[in-house]
Amino acid sequence: MSALVSVVTACHNAESLVGETIESVLAQTYPHVEHVVVDDASTDGSWEVIRGYEARHPGRVRGVRVERNRGPSHARNRGVEAARGELLMFLDADDLVTPDTLQSLAEAVEGRPLAVSFCDCRGWRQQADGRWAEAPRDIGIPDENTDLFRAFLLHTAWPPTCSTLWRRDAYDLTEGYDEEMVRDEDTDLLLHAYARGARLVRARSGIGYYRSFEGTRASVSSGISEARFRSSMKVLDKLAAELERHGRRADYEDLLSRSYHKAALHGFQMGFRELARECLRKGRALTGPRLISTHPVGRMLERLLGLERKETLAKRLAGLGVTTPRRRRALRLERAVRAAEPAP
Repeated sequence: MSALVSVVTACHNAESLVGETIESVLAQTYPHVEHVVVDDASTDGSWEVIRGYEARHPGRVRGVRVERNRGPSHARNRGVEAARGELLMFLDADDLVTPDTLQSLAEAVEGRPLAVSFCDCRGWRQQADGRWAEAPRDIGIPDENTDLFRAFLLHTAWPPTCSTLWRRDAYDLTEGYDEEMVRDEDTDLLLHAYARGARLVRARSGIGYYRSFEGTRASVSSGISEARFRSSMKVLDKLAAELERHGRRADYEDLLSRSYHKAALHGFQMGFRELARECLRKGRALTGPRLISTHPVGRMLERLLGLERKETLAKRLAGLGVTTPRRRRALRLERAVRAAEPAP
């Protein structure tokens, strides 16, 4: 095979990790690889690390500097603009790939227009003491026959970016990463391509390693901010519009409604009331009202009071100590959000 693979890495303040990511790309058995590493206005020594690899491996590592921090979607789009490859991989600055990964992924898409290949993925979490331990994924890896719309809406299977390779023609079905999104932008990109004809192909080998962190790098509030909640809503909105455009929304209305109702529940729990009400309206517009609570008492209260008033009552009871373990976790998360919000 002679197709050039461009690995695009967005990096922001990953001085201690980006070198390992670059090393894992340099170690690939596939011979035709360039690594475009986009430094998103880091304030640590990330740019110096990238430039060092660029100097030692000219033509194989290329650094691109973004002068103002605008987020990973913007950095990835700039990386694609600089990339010369017919094949694209988006590898985060703290993730790794085994040496056979690109070879296997590239072989899987050879001669298959609009293909997106994927391999296995494993999670690793860094503990508070600095040691790494395997972290089980909460969803599975799909197969070639997986309906990605259904898998996304049911949260059952998904290929992460660190184990996914795009043919350029499949990527060109999209408009690139949505730079307004701060969460689920990778999911949005793949759903967009899939709706327009891209298809998954399973690679025979290879492993992507998704790394996450304890402490401040993976604080509970970072995953549930209002901006991130809006981004998750936007994925649903864009998927619904794309399905409507292709005359397929009716096939997924029930699942879309369920997802909007679940988002509304989560929004009420986190205190994002207006956003939660919007989700509730959109879910009801698809299939009418539905019960989403899983606990028998919660379902009874939801039936009597409606979702929002039921959640308000549940919070008051939780404040008095009358609650379930799940509710206690939700209350802690909401407090974390409030603590993380900037002062007015």
